[in-house]
Amino acid sequence: MASSPLLLLVEDDALVRGTLAEALADAGFEVLEAADAETALHLVAERGDLAALLTDINLPGADGFVLARAARRLRPDLPVVYASGRVREADPRRALPGATFLAKPFSLTCAVETLQRAVTPH
Repeated sequence: MASSPLLLLVEDDALVRGTLAEALADAGFEVLEAADAETALHLVAERGDLAALLTDINLPGADGFVLARAARRLRPDLPVVYASGRVREADPRRALPGATFLAKPFSLTCAVETLQRAVTPH
């Protein structure tokens, strides 16, 4: 049996994070959670088996763009999915090439499908 893809979910709103983590776990993912970029970056450094990073753009301290760039320095091939309820698209000057964007509110089904595509080898 294939192992479940390991995702890192970075979201400062505990309710949103918990709901999304549960839906992703129900869809067959293993989910690590972080509420801020600093915690998330430690997890990226510790876990070489991460399949993807889903990060809110608006985080306390370093934002999701800064986090994603730092994560990619450690893991150059790590798929990144940005999420935000404050903007309708990721700033192309700050977003990583090839990253996906989810505008909040998004359905749990949409999040699951987006992450399944992100972890599927192309």
